[in-house]
Amino acid sequence: MSETRTLSVGLIGCGTMGGSHATQLVTLPEVRLAVACDLDISRAEAVATQAATKGQTVRVTTDVATVLADPTIDGVIVATPNFTHKDVVLAALAAGKDVFCEKPMALTLADCDVMIARAHELGRKLMVGQVLRLITVFATVRRLVSEGTVGKPFAVRILRCARRGVEGPWAATWRSKRANTGGLLHEVNVHEFDFMRSIFGEVAEVTAMAANFTRPEYDYEDHVIVTLRFRNGGLGVLESSVATVIGATEGLVTGDRGSIFYDWARNHVSYRLVDGTEVEVPVESDAGRSVQSELSSFAKWILHDEAPVVTSEDGRRAVQLAEAAYESIATGRTVHLH
Repeated sequence: MSETRTLSVGLIGCGTMGGSHATQLVTLPEVRLAVACDLDISRAEAVATQAATKGQTVRVTTDVATVLADPTIDGVIVATPNFTHKDVVLAALAAGKDVFCEKPMALTLADCDVMIARAHELGRKLMVGQVLRLITVFATVRRLVSEGTVGKPFAVRILRCARRGVEGPWAATWRSKRANTGGLLHEVNVHEFDFMRSIFGEVAEVTAMAANFTRPEYDYEDHVIVTLRFRNGGLGVLESSVATVIGATEGLVTGDRGSIFYDWARNHVSYRLVDGTEVEVPVESDAGRSVQSELSSFAKWILHDEAPVVTSEDGRRAVQLAEAAYESIATGRTVHLH
């Protein structure tokens, strides 16, 4: 393929994450956003209006089939509600498009497997938006671990709690049903599962418990605690909530030489070693860089066959951990993975 070629993409779903993708797409020289699609035409029009301020023309439609039938579209970004991912992705693959799918990849491991198998069968590329590992705070933690700053990591504790309320994305009525979201772990914490995997590798067993304390309008949990044992012997704990009054997005990664602490809300990373050394690590503001990185990677994978920064297998594994946690919640038993 020509080095000067740009990737023509269609955006399917122009809500919170779709809008975020659109904002970053217009900054990337290797990508051209050709069409924005949403059942709510005003959302697609908002994307087009924003692109126009950058001198770019984006067509709008409410019809997914129109996007998929367009021969000038090379790839699509699927940022529709969780429960629609599988069907939209399969339709896009069948139409000969390469696909970037927002997280969660799907609501079941079986659906993820169908999507991956279909992409392989058709010779199409399928990438999943597990962006958290790329956000500057988390990328900094991963770098410190990979550089051996705290030695061999053996434990991770993550607290991700949203302040109670229904503002922002949580105001969307579709998010009140498990059948639509998959539950809190699919809707939010496939991100944390992927981040932990990116440091510790694969998981051997999962144990979890959950309840709904404050959100009667939801038919799923508002607070969940998950413990993981990794294949390398490491341990992990995730506490996730949309029931707390004080929000928190922080974590602690501990190794045999020290511990790394991060606070995403404050864009803060620091570590302390067993010898008493304490260091606050500079972290650049993300400001959309992580989304730019994943979308640029998607384009370069298609245009130049450069390996993607996140794979469909990463998306699959995150869903597997969410599914295993819900099995543990339902049965009261530890779930062993293979």
